[in-house]
Amino acid sequence: MRLVNLIIAACILIFILGGISILALRILLPDWWKRKTIRLPVMLLPLLTALSVAIWAYGFGSGSNILNRTGAISAPAFFVVEVALVVSFILAGMINTINRIGDSINRLRRKSDSGFSRGRRRVIKTVAAIMPAAALGSSITGVAESYGSIGVPVRRIPVAGLPPGLQGFKIAHLSDMHLGYYVHLDDLEDAIERVRAYEPELVLVTGDISDDLKILPNALRIIDSLSPPYGIYASVGNHEYYRGITEVLKIFRGGPFPILINSHVNINVENKNVFLGGADDPRVLRKDNSAFLRRTIERTMGAASPDSFRLLMCHRPEGFDHSAEMGIDLVLSGHTHGGQMGFGGRSLFEPVFPEKYLWGIYRRRQTTMHTSGGMGHWFPFRLGVPAEAPILVLEEAQQHLGHKIEPIPAVSLKFSADFSC
Repeated sequence: MRLVNLIIAACILIFILGGISILALRILLPDWWKRKTIRLPVMLLPLLTALSVAIWAYGFGSGSNILNRTGAISAPAFFVVEVALVVSFILAGMINTINRIGDSINRLRRKSDSGFSRGRRRVIKTVAAIMPAAALGSSITGVAESYGSIGVPVRRIPVAGLPPGLQGFKIAHLSDMHLGYYVHLDDLEDAIERVRAYEPELVLVTGDISDDLKILPNALRIIDSLSPPYGIYASVGNHEYYRGITEVLKIFRGGPFPILINSHVNINVENKNVFLGGADDPRVLRKDNSAFLRRTIERTMGAASPDSFRLLMCHRPEGFDHSAEMGIDLVLSGHTHGGQMGFGGRSLFEPVFPEKYLWGIYRRRQTTMHTSGGMGHWFPFRLGVPAEAPILVLEEAQQHLGHKIEPIPAVSLKFSADFSC
C-alpha cells in the first residue's frame, strides 16, 4: 500500500510539473508553442516520466532487476529534465514578456523602431532561447556525471598544532555511499582498489553506507579488505536510522569493524594518543539540530585529554561550530553531497548556505573540518561535484585564524586515472 501511495504521489507531482511547463510554453512563449518539434516533446515528457515510475515500481515489486534498474535510471533522468524545462521556460517567458511590454510602450509613445531597438530584441531573444538549451544540457550532464566512477582525490588537510608523528598521516575518508539503487558493490570494490593504492593508515566511514541492508555485510567486508595499520571505524548517518538502526547495529556487531555512536576509541600513533569519536545523528531534516549536535559532540569528545589529538566523525557538518568551540583538532563530515552542484571544488550553494559547510575544507580557531562530496547518492544528479573517496594527508597549518571561518579550496595533489570532473 505504501508503494502504491508513493507512485500516486510521484505521478501527481510529475503531471503538475508537466502542466506548468506546458502552460509556460503556451502562454509565455507562444512562438515556440507553434513548433511541433518543441511542443510535442514537452507534452510527452510527463507521460514518459510517469511510465518510467510505473516500470520502476513494477520492477521493484516483482523482483525484476532489469525493470527495476531501467526505471531507476530513466525516471529520475526525465524528472530532472522536467524541472529544468519548467524553470527555463518561466525565465525565458518572463524575458520575452518584458521585451513585448517594452515594444508596446514604444509603439504607444510613437517611437520609431531604431536599429538599437532591433538589436536589443535580437539579444533578448537569443538569451531566452539559450536558457532552455543550457538547462537541458546541464540536466543531462548532471545525470550522466552521477553514473561516473568514484574518484580518489588526495587533499592536504592543514591542522593547527599537528604533532610531528602525524605529519603526512593518511586517512581514507569514505562517506555517503548510499549503496543500493545507483551505487553497487562492484562500484565500491572498484573504489576500494583505487584507495588501496595510496596505502591509507586509517580509514573512517562517516555514515549513510547502504540503503539496502541486505548488502551491508558484504560492503563492510569489502571496506575491511583495506586493512590499514590503525584500523577502520564508522559513524552513523541519518540513513542508518531510516533503514533501521536496530538491524544496522546487529550487522556491525557481527562485522569486521565497529561503528561509534556517542563513543570513542584511543589510538596510539607514533606515541601520540589519537582520541577518535563518533557523534550520533539527529535523524531529521529541515530543523535546527544545533542543540542535538552540541549534546552528542560533548558526550562523545568530553573525555578527551588536552594533550590528545582529537578527531571527530560527525555525519552532519553543522557540528563544526560546536567542535570549534571545544577545540577539536579535526572533524570529518558528509551528508550534503556538496549540494550535488558545484564548481571549482566548492558547492554552488555555498554563498547561500555558508553555515552548512557543504563541501571541502574549512578552518575555524584551532579546528579543521573536511566535508566529503560523498561516494554515492540517493538521487542520480551530480553537476560539478563528482563522487569521491578522498585521501586526506595531514599537515601542519601555517597560521591561526581566531574566530574567522576560512573555506580552503579543495586542491588535489593528484587524482586516480579514471577520476572525471
